[in-house]
Parts: sequence; structure tokens; C-alpha cells
Amino acid sequence: MFLANIKIKKIHTYFLPLSAFFILISPAATNFFIVLAVLSSIFICVKNKDIINLFQRKSFIICSILYFFLVFSSIYSVADNEQIFEVLKKYLKFLYIPIIFYSIKINDSSNSIVRFFIIGATIILFMSYLKYFSIFNFELFYDFLRNINLSDTKEKIIHNETAIFQNYIIQGIIFSFFSFLCLIFGLKKKNNIYLILSTLSFINVLFMNDSRAAYILIIVFLLLCFLFVIKNKNFKLGFLIVITLLMFTQFSDNLKHRIDFLNTDISYLKKDNYNSSLGLRLLWSKIGLDNLKNKPIIGYGAGSFKKTSEIYLMENNIPFEKNYITNNPHNEFISVSSQLGIVGLLFYFAFIFSLYKEARGDVLSIGIISMILVTSIFNSAFYDNMLGLFLVITLCLTQQSKLKV
Repeated sequence: MFLANIKIKKIHTYFLPLSAFFILISPAATNFFIVLAVLSSIFICVKNKDIINLFQRKSFIICSILYFFLVFSSIYSVADNEQIFEVLKKYLKFLYIPIIFYSIKINDSSNSIVRFFIIGATIILFMSYLKYFSIFNFELFYDFLRNINLSDTKEKIIHNETAIFQNYIIQGIIFSFFSFLCLIFGLKKKNNIYLILSTLSFINVLFMNDSRAAYILIIVFLLLCFLFVIKNKNFKLGFLIVITLLMFTQFSDNLKHRIDFLNTDISYLKKDNYNSSLGLRLLWSKIGLDNLKNKPIIGYGAGSFKKTSEIYLMENNIPFEKNYITNNPHNEFISVSSQLGIVGLLFYFAFIFSLYKEARGDVLSIGIISMILVTSIFNSAFYDNMLGLFLVITLCLTQQSKLKV
């Protein structure tokens, strides 16, 4: 009975590790355990009268100010209440950052989170290979999950060659980091299993996935490893030879396909057709720049991008589809500046810069900051639910002094 009581008291220490385990498996489970982790940490913090320790770092103060500025901007926002609430809910992750950092610190759960994440990511990595090579019929698998009401996977995930439960963009970004993390672990611990996982996830991202953001990230992580992690010149040479040889296999077909896809997007743009991945991002960038020009100081307010998109398209007589109008411009800098102007954008830059200052040259921390920068350019890093939660967990992890790499 005594032992059972101890385990019940310590159950909150497993909330964040479980959220890390499910990050590529179940958005619902990840959100559930994140919320439990946040609520339990707030309870402990209040109970211990430890609130001041939530804001030990400058980055935590800045991201909290940024969120409260977003809340304040709802007073003058051109958006309706539903859009305002949606955006405030999305960016609540900025307030999660100091709380989750506190949770990891008091529970000493850094290494548990890393272990659980590696196990979950490894499962999805091998499932991804099974799907890509048609070794297992995933159509039957998805039908089974749907029939027992366990998961209603979206069609765009079902028909993707490598995505399992997350869309290919999120899966590609997370596998990029997974490859980076496993390479660091493999070299420092001299463990070949980590090196194999790193190589498999690297190949999966670069030659099997369709995410351009993931391609850029995997190259950035590789450069960081070549500069700061890989010391053995023979290992560097061998790695480059393997990658070169892979370019002459069927794996290179995916990169050729993505280049062809990019050329198609460009041909659409020449006809003033924005209905493509590249076209939409260009259009949203134009809208964002127009927003910044018209409301440069404090922007149009929380949740306003959807409304300003409608106005821009009508004023410029641009024929548009339903997907042209969104609150997610797939660029965090555009999103923040449209809603909060130059002031908000400066706070966001200050947040990223403060993370860099706090990194103290640690390669894993620099990798996380690089990931935030890349995903802020090509995606809405913190607006996106799963990507944002993943960034929050990983940046809070790397700021722990007890994380053993």
C-alpha cells in the first residue's frame, strides 16, 4: 500500500515523458499529457510558493510578455471573437514554456523525456519504412483504427508514402531533430544503435519525405554536427560517400520529384495562380508586408490575419479559393508582425536572441534555435499545435543543466 501511494504521488513525473512519446503517434494524447503536466506543475508551484522561479530566464519573461501583448491586442483587433480566441489558444504555448521548464527541473525528468521520445520516434520511423516499401498494408491498419473509434486519420496522411499519424511536414521536422539527437548520442556514448537510427531518420527525411522545411533542417543539423560534433575525419568522409552513393539509387527520385513540383509551382505563379504551396506562401507574405505597411507599430490585433487576407484579396482583385484565407500564413514572422506590428516582431526576435544567449554554445541548444528559426520562416512554428508543443518541450529540455548528452 505504501509503495502504491508513492507511485501515485509520482505519477505527475510521467506526464511530460508520455507527451514526448506520443508526439508522432497521437495529437490527442500529446495534448492531454501536456495539459496534465502544466496543471500539475502550476499546482506544485503555487503550493511551494515558487512562482518567482518560473521566470528565472530572460527568454521566459520575453515570451510571457509577448503572449500578454497578444491578449491586450484583442482590444483593438479587427478579427471577430472566434478568431481571436482561436489565436490566443494557439499561442498559449508561450506561457507553457516557463511552466514546462519548471516541471522538468523539479521532477528531474530530462532523461526520461528523451528516452520516451526516442522510443516513440523509433516506432514511427520503422512504421514509415514499412509503409514506404509497402511491406505492410496501412489501409487496413487505418480502417481498423477508424472502426474501433481510436483514430480517424486524415486522407492526406493515409495517402502519403511515409507519414503515419502526423502530416509529412511535422513528421519530417521531428525526424530531422531525431537524426540530429541520435547522432550526438551515438558519437558521445559510442553506441552504434543510435548511429543506425540517426542514419535511417536522415535517409527518411532527405530521400523519402516531401517537406522542404525538413530538407533544410536536416542540412543545418548536419552542418552543426560536422562543425561541432563529428571530430573523426574518416567518419566525415565515410558519411559523405554514403550520401553521394544514395544519390544514385531510387531514393534520389524523391528529390527530383520535389524539384519538378517546385518548377510546377513557379509556372503557376507566372500565370498569377497562387493555388500551390509556393504560391500561397508568396501571397501570404505579400499580405503580411501590406499589413506591416498599413499598421506598422502594433498591428491589426490578435487573430486578424484572416480578416486582412480577405481585405487584401478584394482590394487587389485577386480571384481566390477558400484556402487562400487563413489565420495561419505559415510564417511566424509574418503572423506576429501582422497581429502585433514591429513591436511584437521585436519581442519575437528578442525571444530567439535570448535563447541563443542562454545556450552558452551548447550544440543541442543551437540546434533547437536553428529549428525555431527555420520553422518560423517556412511554417508558423508556435501557431501549429504539434510543432509548437514539440518546440516547447525540446527548448525547455536543452535549457536543463542536468540533461545528459
